Amino acid sequence: MTAVVFALLHPFCDLWLQRREDSIDKEKHGQRIVPRGPNTKDLTVSQLGRRAAARHATTYAVGQVAAAAVVLRLLGYRVPVVALLAGAVVNGTSHAVVDRRRFLIALAAQTGHADFLAEGVVLRKLGQDPDNSGPATALYELDLALHSLFAVPAAVLTARLAVRRTTGGATRRPAPRPSNILRNRKGPQR
Repeated sequence: MTAVVFALLHPFCDLWLQRREDSIDKEKHGQRIVPRGPNTKDLTVSQLGRRAAARHATTYAVGQVAAAAVVLRLLGYRVPVVALLAGAVVNGTSHAVVDRRRFLIALAAQTGHADFLAEGVVLRKLGQDPDNSGPATALYELDLALHSLFAVPAAVLTARLAVRRTTGGATRRPAPRPSNILRNRKGPQR
């Protein structure tokens, strides 16, 4: 159930909670210095990108924990906060790595999807270069697929921790089978 909730919440937490600046800066790399102002330290382009990715992954994970806690509670599940936080750490960390793009692009190349990345671009405005990383591009679709994939181990970890916390680490006894219930039931009281 947690995997379904994480997957369904992904678009909201990823797109609606993301700052515009972070969506632009999170995939930037390079050693060029970015001046920031008189009272703040200048950063390299890579440092700017890492900070933007970390900010985005944090807001994503916090939003996911809050929304998942509410949705799971409404569905009648009592998932300990520690279990939800552990799943969110997996999701948030993997989210930052994927959104920095180097891992995603390398994985695409290793799995034979480099042509897909090169060809799956969108022309947003006449006279501008094609966009290769926004909505409706191959990079965007592969990004979404990886985020959905990483929701699975996050959900498994969440579920395992939830079961351990609610059962004290003991394994649960299987529920009795309906035939055993009927056999052990006493007849009508006379």
